[in-house]
Amino acid sequence: MQDNEKTVKSTGINVRRIETLVDGIFAIAMTLLVLGIAVPSVANPTEASLYKALFDLLPNFYSYFISFVLLAVFWRINHLQFNRIKRADGTLLWIIIIWLLFVALVPFSAFFVGEYGNFQIPNIFFDLNLFFIGFLLFLNWRHAINQGLVDKVDEETLKSSLKVNLMLPVISLVAAGITFLPFMNEWGYGWSSLVYLIIPLLKRYQ
Repeated sequence: MQDNEKTVKSTGINVRRIETLVDGIFAIAMTLLVLGIAVPSVANPTEASLYKALFDLLPNFYSYFISFVLLAVFWRINHLQFNRIKRADGTLLWIIIIWLLFVALVPFSAFFVGEYGNFQIPNIFFDLNLFFIGFLLFLNWRHAINQGLVDKVDEETLKSSLKVNLMLPVISLVAAGITFLPFMNEWGYGWSSLVYLIIPLLKRYQ
């Protein structure tokens, strides 16, 4: 079997087909995010009323920006993982499918926060959505390593990559926990999502 086919004979699962599915879901999810920003309908528009309408949309733009960046980061991490994953089994396939279920839910989570970001429940829903994305991404990489589905990588690199992947769901739980702080009710629950800006600053994703 040629290496570039990246398949497992016992299951017939083609890794490249998995990558294609992932790319398609991410492309759709990232595109749908912008639908959460509707062009404002202003009766008798003036410069002042249009400025106010745009200002009122700032929470939606904020949610769009955070969600788009996070999806880009998750896609990049998955891409780096599959640069090393050369074989697949049924378990890995189902981890990816369930993972994509939560990826496809991000536009709804983003719309929810964009419309009702001053309330706690939408922010917790968004955080839990990202937690499951991060956790399943970690679980996918851990399974691939334990089952020998990856290229030979030194043990130090593997340990480091697992720790970095585990940081993603941890940051989501931190963001959810911040919403329970007493002063968040006064400041606005939406500010808790600023903690996600730490993720793109991580030096190593894998």
